[in-house]
Amino acid sequence: MSQIRTPEDRLNSSVEIGTLCAFYGGMLTPRQLQALELHYMEDLSLGEIAQQLGVSRQNVHELITRSAEKLRGYEAAIGAAGRMKRILRELSQVSRVLEDSKSAPDGKALVAKAQEMIQQIITQEEDAHGI
Repeated sequence: MSQIRTPEDRLNSSVEIGTLCAFYGGMLTPRQLQALELHYMEDLSLGEIAQQLGVSRQNVHELITRSAEKLRGYEAAIGAAGRMKRILRELSQVSRVLEDSKSAPDGKALVAKAQEMIQQIITQEEDAHGI
């Protein structure tokens, strides 16, 4: 039985696979990467992709499924995309603290807080990589 996917589900899948392709796409074969890009980025149907690649819809479905699982496996093992997401979130918080320091009566304390936050990010990354 086919699962009905909402537009939000499709968008989330496209963002997830797009992000994973950006990090790990070079570890896929050109055909795997092409199938994922056609399906997730260009939003082509399995039939349209099958016609372009000259294979069956079932073959395309299996290729896309295996390739997406492979990307998720790389992320589970390496975690680069998750780390980048966390770092960007933390840097966004640092940016807000620095922005607040512009109008704060004691901006120096907020700048010191931002510097401490940056040092925590650096330390986390150094510890994660054994540096």
